[in-house]
Amino acid sequence: MTDIVFLFCTLVLSVSCVVYFLSRKQLLRTQSKVFLWILLFVSFSAAVDIVSNYIENNYIAAGSLFTTQYCTQVLYLMAHQTLAPLYCLYIMMVNGVGVKRGKGFFILLLLPMFIAIFMVMSNPFTGWVFYYDDYRKFQRAPGELVIYVISGVYLLVSIFYMIRYRKAVSGATNLALWYFFSFTLVGVAVQALHPELKVELFAETISMLGVMLTVENDDEFIDSTSKVYNRQAFQSDNVRMIHTGHKYAVVCLNMTNMRFYTRMLDYNDMTEVIRMMAQWLRDLSRDATVYRITPNNLALIIFYHDVEQVDAIVERIEERFADGWVYKNVSLDLNTLIRVAMVPEELSEPDLLLELAEENAEVEHRGVQIQRGSELYFITRRAQVEEALKRALSEGRFEVYYQPIWDAKKDRIISAEALLRLHDPVLGRLSPDELIPIAERNGMISEIGMVVFEEVCAFLADKRVKRLHLDYIEVNLSIYQLIMGNTLERFREIMKQYEIEPEQINLEITETASASASSSPVSVINEMKDAGFTFSLDDYGTGYSNLTYIISMDFLNIKSDKGLLWDADKNRNSRMLLGDTIRMLRRLGVNVIQEGVETKYQLDFVLEAGANLIQGFYFSQPLRPDAFIDYVERFKGEKTDKTK
Repeated sequence: MTDIVFLFCTLVLSVSCVVYFLSRKQLLRTQSKVFLWILLFVSFSAAVDIVSNYIENNYIAAGSLFTTQYCTQVLYLMAHQTLAPLYCLYIMMVNGVGVKRGKGFFILLLLPMFIAIFMVMSNPFTGWVFYYDDYRKFQRAPGELVIYVISGVYLLVSIFYMIRYRKAVSGATNLALWYFFSFTLVGVAVQALHPELKVELFAETISMLGVMLTVENDDEFIDSTSKVYNRQAFQSDNVRMIHTGHKYAVVCLNMTNMRFYTRMLDYNDMTEVIRMMAQWLRDLSRDATVYRITPNNLALIIFYHDVEQVDAIVERIEERFADGWVYKNVSLDLNTLIRVAMVPEELSEPDLLLELAEENAEVEHRGVQIQRGSELYFITRRAQVEEALKRALSEGRFEVYYQPIWDAKKDRIISAEALLRLHDPVLGRLSPDELIPIAERNGMISEIGMVVFEEVCAFLADKRVKRLHLDYIEVNLSIYQLIMGNTLERFREIMKQYEIEPEQINLEITETASASASSSPVSVINEMKDAGFTFSLDDYGTGYSNLTYIISMDFLNIKSDKGLLWDADKNRNSRMLLGDTIRMLRRLGVNVIQEGVETKYQLDFVLEAGANLIQGFYFSQPLRPDAFIDYVERFKGEKTDKTK
């Protein structure tokens, strides 16, 4: 009777799993469909085995009753022979090996299963697998060993793929598969040694229950708004597809003016719009999976047989978004940038694919545009520069140059801006305009900033520098350094090491940092001012800060952006704007540093407008420390004529 109890518990539990799985599952991937078939076959196996064992335990069957007993046993064995192959297939789907394979792959994989099923189906004529003795008790025949060997081979293949592609899935998924896989192995071993204990199916059901609650629980992979997969699922799928050697295309959609419609429509309407677009993309192809990466970005992973298939899908997307979307009589003309990357030919790293999917266009263009091939080089280049930054930090390759700042009233060099330079052994010389945004993006700017700060302190501690009587050195400070809670503490430690006072360093911040909506940067600025640091506002004229707010920050200097000066050479309106801006700031009592001065004409213009501090190639390019010291020492005798 114990065997019936185990089987009944198996049936109830497996059917409950099926109901729960179908009620909770939002999106059915191929792996989820395979998992569902496993649950159904376990339930069916338990149901027919209950009938077979009940008859065997209570009757010496004859006639139709024996026919029922025999047929249910055959059905049980047939259904049971599918479990090991399906579990093996499930493992291959989870780690990506079996995703989008051809028919030949699945025929070869499942051929041993069909052989085992054929042996069971032909058993009434051959008696290869089992037979009943005179007392109608089940007896194993030599062929049963064959089907057990076949199941064992499938289990070994499963173990091989779990080990071989363990890096294709997360550690939590690996742990869950191994842990619950052990339940199945224990159940098989116990029933093999004690046939009277029908625990194999029960152990398999416990195993499937655990997998359902862990591996198949995809709540964390579903975007609640669009009901398609999310950023985390996109990253996970790319990892396993790349690790298992798949070729596919990634199509990323960046809707650059989505925020306009988000403000115009209420939350529920916008949710329906997003779901409408996501569903349309899902219906494009059975070979495509849709993801919502950010509020403005969608992505597709497309498995293809030839590139023309991808081109056709991209063309349909382009046409659909060009036509616009209509919801409740509201026309949504989404400016969309479509980026297409072939994996692994063009991009082969999951992190780069995620960057591509998250990328927002820096300049908005109307209508629909497509970027592919060489137009995506910026993603690869960014990764190369990140590696160069890591090398520079670990190998101490960063250099600090100094560009002199001339005081018009004193007619001498009173300061210099510390500027980062890097010559990488692989990429060569890298521009700060390229380095800094990437360092800010990946978080390395904090450590790089500390390298620059320490170099400046060491420079100021040099006896030759002390004899120059500089007022201070300008050091750029990123908003990300302001957000880091220990920046001031680390500055103090470095200054203490080199015996430098805060007054010797003037920190430059941009308009973005000074006018940040967050209170954190502003509070750190105030703390640094209390500690003795002064501040300059860099690149004034490029942002959107409130002038009254900027003046209230009590900056020592405001640096006028070089772009406006260069534009003033050929644009009368820019010239008038620059002149008026300098005059206004000087009337407010603020020092104005004009950067980017390269000609005598530019110098005369900004001096006439009132700029009192000048920086630019007209006086000097950025110099190495020794060259800067030499330049300042001989400046008075050689450079005075330039200011006349």
